[in-house]
Amino acid sequence: MNNRSSHAPVPFTSQTKEAFLKHLIENPSSRRISRHETENLLEWLTNPSKRPTSQTEFSRRNYVRKTFTWDTHSQNLLAKPKSGEGGHRVVVFEDRIAATVEWVHESNGHAGWDNTWKSISMSYYGILRSDVIYLLKQCQICAHDPSKRPKRTRANLTDLSSAHEAQSTSEREVIEPDDINWGSWTCEDPAAGQSK
Repeated sequence: MNNRSSHAPVPFTSQTKEAFLKHLIENPSSRRISRHETENLLEWLTNPSKRPTSQTEFSRRNYVRKTFTWDTHSQNLLAKPKSGEGGHRVVVFEDRIAATVEWVHESNGHAGWDNTWKSISMSYYGILRSDVIYLLKQCQICAHDPSKRPKRTRANLTDLSSAHEAQSTSEREVIEPDDINWGSWTCEDPAAGQSK
């Protein structure tokens, strides 16, 4: 058991994590790495004698060798940095996405989508921004903390627009055609390059 008290809210409930796993199945992405796929990745990275059996496998193996590396010291699968970017990023498997997002979100003090995404994208591979947003919308701690709620909700915007619509046209500023000084305007003929 963890060191949290039984009454303290946790960022993601077990129902949230189950719903997220369903979300992953319903919204697949080639950027996410499953445990099953990991076996092939590791074999292609660590076994130079392993040969692909098809053109598709050949292409995939080349992509894997260009994109990933196996760190024998830490026993982690790492994504190589793209040109001009930071260092290697730890590959997070689909079944560990929720736990990783939860840990990073708690570590940065429940700082929101952008800050959590920034931390995740710099250190981890295999987690999409949409995954972060999906999970953070369910964060129990942020939901109970008024300072974590959006400052302007859609309800506030709807109230403002309906209040504006309630004004009569006499209360609003209306520009009439006679209010515009048309004489000072010129039109330019693009073909001739002259003003009329």
